[in-house]
Amino acid sequence: MTFIPMFPLNLVAFPDEPLNLHIFEPRYRQLVKECVDEGKSFGIPPVVDNKPSGVGTAMKILEISHAYPDGKMDIKTLGVQKFKIRKFFPRAKDKFYPGADVVMLPDNSETDIVKVGRVVELIQRLYETMRMNTPAPEVSMDFRIYSVAHKIGLNFEQEVELLNIHSEMERLEYIESHLMQLIPVVNEMEELRKKIQMNGHFKNVIPPDFEL
Repeated sequence: MTFIPMFPLNLVAFPDEPLNLHIFEPRYRQLVKECVDEGKSFGIPPVVDNKPSGVGTAMKILEISHAYPDGKMDIKTLGVQKFKIRKFFPRAKDKFYPGADVVMLPDNSETDIVKVGRVVELIQRLYETMRMNTPAPEVSMDFRIYSVAHKIGLNFEQEVELLNIHSEMERLEYIESHLMQLIPVVNEMEELRKKIQMNGHFKNVIPPDFEL
């Protein structure tokens, strides 16, 4: 087991995800300073039901991009590896910030280009339906679903579920199922939006021709 400082948040951080944070609480300013001075990472477990989730992501501090006169700071971080919490301490020994004994989790990154192609096609359909200018990712063996996890309509609970899947193939299957359910709903909402916009317009409606 390894002890690492903890920064529980109401968000999900994924491995390889860049995350910018504004640090203002004294306890987390202490956390950041110690991580920078000692070259160590801290953990972000998502907060579920007012307590840290059992699985989180270790974050590496890339830089302190801005330090304010009052001690607050803006930092750039990068997700490194997922961990499982064995024991959480609301306040680490002799510290102001929380901490936890954790076990780093292995992850199976094996992928399948056919599955990637199906998922990317669904992402493209979602973006087109929502009239988004965001380009869909490229189909390649280097694609990882965590890179777009915040951009495909997952709610917080679904993001936590995704974080708890430790195989890329299973993650692709999870997202494929999610998108196949989401896209028809988005289509319906788009049709509803069009109907609402047409309300009040002059309508060229051809009445049905009933036989007398």
